[in-house]
Order: sequence, then C-alpha cells, then structure tokens
Amino acid sequence: MEEPINVFVLGTAGCGKSTLVAAYADWMYRNQYSTTLVNLDPGVETLPYEPDVDVRDLFTLSEVMEDYSLGPNGAQIVAADMLALNAKKLKDDISSKESHYIIYDTPGQLELFTFREASKELMNGLYPKRSAMLYLIDPFNAKTPSGFISQLMLSSLCKLRFQIPSMDLISKMDMITFEDEERLQGWIDHPERLLDDTFTESSQTGSLNVELNIGIHRALDEMGQFGNIRKASSVTQNGVEEIYRFVQMALGAGEDLEKI
Repeated sequence: MEEPINVFVLGTAGCGKSTLVAAYADWMYRNQYSTTLVNLDPGVETLPYEPDVDVRDLFTLSEVMEDYSLGPNGAQIVAADMLALNAKKLKDDISSKESHYIIYDTPGQLELFTFREASKELMNGLYPKRSAMLYLIDPFNAKTPSGFISQLMLSSLCKLRFQIPSMDLISKMDMITFEDEERLQGWIDHPERLLDDTFTESSQTGSLNVELNIGIHRALDEMGQFGNIRKASSVTQNGVEEIYRFVQMALGAGEDLEKI
C-alpha cells in the first residue's frame, strides 16, 4: 500500500484547529474517502471529533505534570519532546488503520510544536515525503495591519521549519463581520493597501518601526504569501473542498483519492 497522505493543522491557540479538523473529516467521510484522525495534543480535555489515534492514550499533560513534578508550562515542554519519543508507536497505530488520508490536530502551543527540534523529528518519523501543512490564521488576531502581518510571519516561520507544502487559511469566517472580511480580502488582493494601512497604524500609535514594517511586508510579498491565502469556516464548511484540492495537487499529482 502506498504511504498515506498526511495533513498537519497548525495555528495559534484558539484559532479553530480542532473544529476545522472535525469539519474537514466530516467532508472527507461524506465524500467516501478513508480518513484517520490523529490528536497530538496531550493537554486537550474535549474534542469536537472522535480521534482514531490519540496521544492521550500514551500520556496526558496532567500525567506529565505529576510524574515530573512540573507546572503546566514545563510539562508542555516535556510533552513536546515525548511526542517525538513516541513517533514509532504513533506511526504503528496510524498504519494499522490502513487509511489513505491522515489529518493531524497539533497542540495549541504553536511555539512548542514549531520551534522545538522534537517536532521535526516527529514529522520525519511519520511520513515526511507525503505531508502537507495547513496554517490557520485567526481573523480576530488579524484585524489590524500589524496583527495580520504578524500572523503571516508565524506562517512563514512554520514553513521554514517544516519545509513541506503549505496552505494558509483564515479560519472562523462565519464569526466575523462583513466589514472585517472585506478589509482582509482587500489586503490579500492588494498588498500595497496593507502597506498603506500599516503606515497609518504606525502614525496613529506612534510606532517608530516604519522601516521594519516595510522590510517585513516586502519579504512577505516576495515570498508570495499574499497570493496563497484562502478563507474557511468550520460551521458552513466553506473552503474545506479547497483544502482537499490543494493537498491533492501538492501530494497526489492532482488525482482524486480512491473512494471507500
């Protein structure tokens, strides 16, 4: 059997990773594609889906806190490293499901999952040549020009770290106003408008980082960050089919998955 396609969902805490995973899985099931859901967050208490493979079956954050006499922050660091140590067990459990498609719900602490070497080792221990990444942008953290640019910078850092095909998604589109959506779309379609709004924001807040704003904006534009942003809603499932098409183009040569 060919190695499965693997999709890692990343983003800052509260950006809607778990609900998007649930919506994406629902779309896959309805279209008769075999899919395995993997929860990689040992600290989550409830999930909007039933994981097929769950890191909490190996260890939980509360167990790490108790076993190592750590507080929540220290336990998160240890748990991030323990993910990599358990990569073989996770891969064995995932392989036993014999699915063509694996969706990974990553921990809420983006900085721990992204910037610790253990996470790269985890990905390399799974299916590195058949993996793609979805980065979720929380629209509530992207209402201002500096907030939007900061979100794109985090996405760029994730791409730099993992070096796999990636797609940016503005999540929770059903929760924002029409005006906010129009402003975000304007920045995506016309990056020069974002730069102008950044200057306005800097003048209003008294920021002295005008040169920094110009430099970051230019770097993001040159990397093509603005042209690869899509919008999605877990509630309406708008944008979910676009995720599937992106992944199949990146990893499946544009071919559809075999249906169940």
